[in-house]
Amino acid sequence: MMQLTETFNGILDAYQQGKRYIISRGGTRSGKTFAELQLLFLIAQKPKPRIITTVSQTLPQLKLGAIRDYENILQENGITPSDISIKNPHVFYHGKTIHEFISFDDIGNAKGATRDILFINEGNRMNWETVHQLITRTKETIFIDFNPSNHFWIDELEKEPTSITLKSTFLNNIENLSEAQIAEFKTAKEKADAEAAKGIYGYWSNWWQVYGLGEYGQIEGAIYTDYEIGDFDETLPYKFGLDFGFTDPDALIKIAVDEKRKIIYLHECLYKTGLPFESLVNAVKTYCKPHDRIIADSAQPKLIKDMQKFFNISPAFKWKVNERIKKMQSYHLVITPTSENLLNEIQNYVWSDKKSETPIDDFNHLLDAAGYALTGQQTVRFQATSA
Repeated sequence: MMQLTETFNGILDAYQQGKRYIISRGGTRSGKTFAELQLLFLIAQKPKPRIITTVSQTLPQLKLGAIRDYENILQENGITPSDISIKNPHVFYHGKTIHEFISFDDIGNAKGATRDILFINEGNRMNWETVHQLITRTKETIFIDFNPSNHFWIDELEKEPTSITLKSTFLNNIENLSEAQIAEFKTAKEKADAEAAKGIYGYWSNWWQVYGLGEYGQIEGAIYTDYEIGDFDETLPYKFGLDFGFTDPDALIKIAVDEKRKIIYLHECLYKTGLPFESLVNAVKTYCKPHDRIIADSAQPKLIKDMQKFFNISPAFKWKVNERIKKMQSYHLVITPTSENLLNEIQNYVWSDKKSETPIDDFNHLLDAAGYALTGQQTVRFQATSA
């Protein structure tokens, strides 16, 4: 028996009203994605044949999220997922209706195909150009969900007369949460209240606002505000920045600079903690050819020297942190949709003391790496050899 929540009832009501755009804005654990998939399952049981497409930015994101949820819904309704599906691509057959799960990592994949119903999962991770291609090829309803960590193209879509925005929080799905999960929300609320008592709007205040209450984040003192989610310009020369980590992650980023238009394109490559030297080298090799220029944290000269056996790597100029920040602030930043850790950093990297231009020493690993690449290398020549 399918267990339905308040979140589901709101989405169902909007669908029965015939809304073209059903937008679900909510906090974490609000059950919005699960409820949307429940409704799509019920629509698929109708005799009218349809093509239903669920889209997320990457296949891993789909497998760990929407596909897993959909398979649970099938099992709850007495259906073995493998009996009605093929795995590559992930398509489920309900009589004459098919429900396909597809990742769109670039605009090219979104062109051509048409569908009856579209579900854009975690819409704030997808760029508008891709979304627009999907929308124009959808005949009926378009479902979109997202966590409101920042404003994006959804603001314009919400103005459409055929759209409706539904807000949900964990309270709308509380019957499906464990005691441990509920305790996590309680702890987050307590930390947010403690910040508020000190007159601070910090990490926990923003977390509670977005993921607890389902409201848009209001990070105060954000260092980088001039940015958007978009595709990397592959026509420009590129280079890499590398920030070394020990307890922090090793962070590798690809950047390209359009000086004429004052735009920096950024793509997260590596963000991982605890890599021994050989693993770090192998990870960097995944993204960097021997001749690719890598500019790294100058605080680790021995590590750079060891890595020069494999890469064209040089230490960054020793700029002050706030000088690197000012340099990057003079550009418009375009961040690729799959750069999830970079997006998290840019949304949480704030001034600890704005007056003295002192940033917090956190949420800065990929951003520091980008700063190294932007400001350039020291005048030290390294001979890189392939291995």
